[in-house]
Amino acid sequence: MKGLKYFFTKYGEVYAGWKWEEMNFPEYTIVIQGTKLREYRELNHNEKTLEKISEYGWVLGNEVIVGTLDGEEFEPPRKSAGSYTGFNHDIEHKTMFIFGAGASANCVYGNDKVEFQKDDLRPPLGPALFEKRFKTYYNKYKGVRQSLTLLQSDENPDVEELFEREWKNIHKENNQVVLSRHISIFYYLQELLKEVSNRVNNEYDAKNLYAKLGNKLQKIYSASVKTTYGRTTAKNFAFVSFNQDTILETFISQQFNIPLNNLNDYIRVNESPCYIFKPHGSWNWGWRFPDTSQFNGNTSNWLFENNINLFQLYFELLGDHTNMIDGSTWGYETMLNKHHLGRYTIDKSQLQLIGEEDLNNFFPALLLPYRDKDEFTMPIQHFNYMTDYFNSIETLVVIGWKGNEEAFNRQLFQKANRIKKVIIADPNPDVVEKYLEPILSRQGITKIIYKNFEDFVENGIDNDI
Repeated sequence: MKGLKYFFTKYGEVYAGWKWEEMNFPEYTIVIQGTKLREYRELNHNEKTLEKISEYGWVLGNEVIVGTLDGEEFEPPRKSAGSYTGFNHDIEHKTMFIFGAGASANCVYGNDKVEFQKDDLRPPLGPALFEKRFKTYYNKYKGVRQSLTLLQSDENPDVEELFEREWKNIHKENNQVVLSRHISIFYYLQELLKEVSNRVNNEYDAKNLYAKLGNKLQKIYSASVKTTYGRTTAKNFAFVSFNQDTILETFISQQFNIPLNNLNDYIRVNESPCYIFKPHGSWNWGWRFPDTSQFNGNTSNWLFENNINLFQLYFELLGDHTNMIDGSTWGYETMLNKHHLGRYTIDKSQLQLIGEEDLNNFFPALLLPYRDKDEFTMPIQHFNYMTDYFNSIETLVVIGWKGNEEAFNRQLFQKANRIKKVIIADPNPDVVEKYLEPILSRQGITKIIYKNFEDFVENGIDNDI
């Protein structure tokens, strides 16, 4: 398209639109989205603050732009997100569970609980991800060690706010040093969460609330399966986990006898009794490097020492701009963005499961714990099924999740119009209620509070599911 340009940035995203010169902001490249071009032209000059401009397009620091391509010579290829089949209406898709860090941090009960709470590899809440108990792990990663002055500050920093502030610094000021540290942190979190998952799955399996939850739900599912005149009806469940450990899926797959051998197994719609969605990715998801010989057996340190940015990582080391950009992501990103702005991102349909010994062969698919970053790290097909499931939810169960995922909530609030019951299992339900107020304030909604994960598993499933 004439005039349309694609702007490639050092942090990996690709922006499409019309470059706009604004005399007041010479240090920024302003890319106005085509659908908002007419409205933007009508703005008064005095209205054009950077914040206001960001409602109509992208404000990019000049130094973050690697290069551009004209719309007449390039169009991002649309990749297949996999075949999409709708939900079978004979099967109930009415119950969704949402898990946050509080669920994994408190997933052990009974006489193992005291030992678990003292375990150095107890799943950490966000602020605890970089505590000294994990020194054995973070000492391996140079970028993490350089960030400790902030991450272990005496002021007990809000980790989400810290990472959000640093991301803005990367985005607008081309801070390559901070970007390199973040890439190093991806690998640290991957290893840490792998070890955390293994500890819980292997040592705390007998008294595990995820296992007990799965056991009870499997029995509910089994009792619900009926075949009449060749039609099978059943009661299925959806699990959304914002945790990047693999504790939930390990026990759910065991209790339901569902093998998870690839990412399609998470969402075998109409075949499986339950579906597992992970919007922030998982330690065992990633993009495989076609050639790892140059990394010398330590991918993370090689990337850090060579000051690799995300453009180089995505479009040189993992592939190139024709096979790593997914044109389908434009609409997906538009839905997530609060101003409905699109962009192109790396192809998430290429994600694979990572074996425990293969960490150096992949770039991990993890989202750092940002406070307000409109992004998911999951295949588009997973996103489509998750948001489609929103349309049929009648019972929403929130366990150990604060409810503060803005991009997720926009989709949930918009599409989940059949909710009748909201169950909150949390010692501090007021926080969750604040974020879920748009649903809880609807007429006819029943709200039920359980004091924690254990209380819900012991009592809530029998009473309310």
